[in-house]
Parts: sequence; C-alpha cells; structure tokens
Amino acid sequence: MNKNTDTNIPDFIDEDTIYREMVRIISLHEIKVYQSRVDRVNSRMQRYFNSTPLKNVFARVCNYAFSVNEFYTIASVARELRSTRQAISSIVDECESEGWLNIRRSPNRVEFQASETLFESWRDYIDARTSLMSKVEHDEWINLLKVYKDFKRGSSVVV
Repeated sequence: MNKNTDTNIPDFIDEDTIYREMVRIISLHEIKVYQSRVDRVNSRMQRYFNSTPLKNVFARVCNYAFSVNEFYTIASVARELRSTRQAISSIVDECESEGWLNIRRSPNRVEFQASETLFESWRDYIDARTSLMSKVEHDEWINLLKVYKDFKRGSSVVV
C-alpha cells in the first residue's frame, strides 16, 4: 500500500468519498469567486461586466481574442455563448461607447476584441483570482482529480 503524505487523502477511499471532497473544494472555491466578484466593484467597468453572467463571460471572450490577436464577430460569439445576436450586438454597442473594445467594421460585419483598457484591467482580476485558492487547496484538488479520473477509467486506486 502506497501512503500519500502530500495530501489529506486517507489510505483507502472510494469514488463517492473522492466525489464528496471534490464537491467540497470546488464549492468553497466558487463561493470565494462569487464573493470576490461582489467585493470588486470599484469601477464602472467592473460593475458592468459583473452585472450579468453573459456580460461576465463576454469580457473573457474579448480578453481571449485580444490575447491571441484575433477579432471575433457578433455571430460567432453569439454561437459560442449560446446567446442571441441581438444580445451580443447590444453588449458590443455598450462596450464600444465606453472604449472597452477595439472594433473593425466592414459593410455587413462588425469584429471586435478587448481594448488595451479592458485587457489591462484584468491584471487586478488575475491577482485577485490567483489568491483565492491556496497552494494546499490547489494541490489537494489536483490529487483528487487524478484519483477521480482513475476511478472513471475503472482503475483500482490505492493511495
């Protein structure tokens, strides 16, 4: 029997125990994420992007586009986010008027990505997000994830 001294995982565990621990860890983490979003409403931009789940994920899409130097269309983002073109178009218009997007227009096409302002605002978010999960919680999560995947593959697991 191989004793794992790096985590709080008992010597022998079953899939249900692993699942319960994973739910516990991820639930606490998601609660911390929510609290951080509520607490971090210091600017107009933070209030806007934290006001709805769609606007929140829209900011992520735009920052991703900026980070890979791509521009996305309203239609492609609407598909990706399972939203309507009208909803995404409205968000694009609102964000453009605030200067939060880089826009490229052609006759029947609008393409966009985060502006430097929106992209740079995420430095604070990254700092806040990375401080939410401690190294111990992170390591415990990774170890549990590995064991859980082994259970799903049908392996017998002894830790």
